[in-house]
Amino acid sequence: MGYVAPRKRKGETPQPRNILMLTLGADEPPAGYMAGMSRVAPAFNFSLQSHVSSHEDSWNVLDPKYQPPALKMGLVAGIILIYKWPEEVVQALSRKWPTVSIVMHYPDIPIDVIGIDHLSGMFPLVKHLQRTEHKRIGFFGLRPDLSWARSRFAAYAEAMTAYGLPLNLEDVVEIPDTRSVVTFPFLDEGAFEKVVQKIGQGVRAWVCANDVIGNSLCAGLLRRGIRIPDDVAITGFHRRQYPWAHLPQLTTTEIRDDLLGETALQRMMHRLDNPTETPRLILMPCKFFQGETTSLPANKPTQAMEPLPI
Repeated sequence: MGYVAPRKRKGETPQPRNILMLTLGADEPPAGYMAGMSRVAPAFNFSLQSHVSSHEDSWNVLDPKYQPPALKMGLVAGIILIYKWPEEVVQALSRKWPTVSIVMHYPDIPIDVIGIDHLSGMFPLVKHLQRTEHKRIGFFGLRPDLSWARSRFAAYAEAMTAYGLPLNLEDVVEIPDTRSVVTFPFLDEGAFEKVVQKIGQGVRAWVCANDVIGNSLCAGLLRRGIRIPDDVAITGFHRRQYPWAHLPQLTTTEIRDDLLGETALQRMMHRLDNPTETPRLILMPCKFFQGETTSLPANKPTQAMEPLPI
């Protein structure tokens, strides 16, 4: 039910411990993450503090002149990382403070990561496209420097192979901009043109690395007169609760952001109690969400859930 028993010690009223959330490249921490962390923070006697930074100023978090006061004064018990930080910054921070990253994985840095089970999200998407008569399915939005984009591409490749669909690297479109793939529209017209060319060659379905990229692709194709889903099917990944205006709602995967935030804070509590334990990668589940950017399978005219086997 999400209840966490308060951690109390008889006869003691300990001071709350400060947990600093560091968010890069956004105006504020994601509301879902915040909701989950806020829900469990009182039970752990944690006080949540937030600091946001632009990409240009990311290194300032290591400079006492610009650090958040609690960090500069040594009053922080642990750090939660949100979005992608430079690896050198993560390395420096994690040497001094227990550190947990949400979604982003830093393979060479031994910190805990609360991630997403990309396979559980990607397999239903590819199967759905296959059931709607798509044989060639492209992948749009590969970014080699973003761990979640790599993992979703790997899950796409595994799903295509598992379902006997052709895996063509020529049907994979990389994008060059790492800063506008999470919170802002992606506007690379050259990448959109590559998709248009591939549509002309028969790639009539595309899995996008996330919903921001998926919505951006939908907007780019609609501007070119390409109909969705009549001419091409588009899926996203990691559903945004508020669809973009004037765009069809994406078929995508749903992930509970509040559960990601809650689990990150629970892991921080465990890390503080067990500082020498080896790092953990904890994966949160996904589920399929039928939107308006793909057709329904011919034998499933409604979104009704299939009955559970008895």
